[in-house]
Amino acid sequence: MIEADENAFEKFKKLRPDLVFNVAECANGISREAQIPAMLDMLQIPYTGSDPLTLATCLDKARTKEVLSYYKVATAKFLLVEDISDLQNFDLRFPVIVKPVAEGSGKGIFNSSILHGLDTLKEYLTANLQTYNQPFLVEEFLPGREFTVAIIGNGEDTEVLPIVEINLSELPKELAPIYSYEAKWIVDTRDKPLNIFSCPAQIDVTLQEKIKDISR
Repeated sequence: MIEADENAFEKFKKLRPDLVFNVAECANGISREAQIPAMLDMLQIPYTGSDPLTLATCLDKARTKEVLSYYKVATAKFLLVEDISDLQNFDLRFPVIVKPVAEGSGKGIFNSSILHGLDTLKEYLTANLQTYNQPFLVEEFLPGREFTVAIIGNGEDTEVLPIVEINLSELPKELAPIYSYEAKWIVDTRDKPLNIFSCPAQIDVTLQEKIKDISR
């Protein structure tokens, strides 16, 4: 195993592995998930997973939504807030959900991230813009079922793996119906894991094919 640190490039250069199974996330920067694939591309070493451009884009939630919109994939209406003054012409429907634009693994997404009014939104952003030192994504909150999809392959060989449903209704009652930081890292433990995943998801063929088409 090669650690994703400042010594990684020289280790790859020396070892020249036939294939890298990439699950790495470097420590610094908005493109931290893209750094190891970029090194591997430079060294012409094949690896699993997405390329640097895809990984860098996907870590920026606002940019990802812009790309999805360009390709006519429906996504919740949103506003990128860098400063409280960006709320001056606020026109989203409440409730909204608020997320740091460039974090992953549930960081910055809590029970308290679902907000129901402009005053509480301003208070929340005033505190968290400074804490996270990055813009925040404000989206219209979409209740309902949640699915996650893994894809393998490239181009015409792309294959959608079995769809997973995150059963939000099975979360403890004290948690909001979102896959939040609390759900991922506080309530879900090795001793008492959350049983909220269904694979394959129990859905009809029509919905299954629609999800697959969007994922491709």
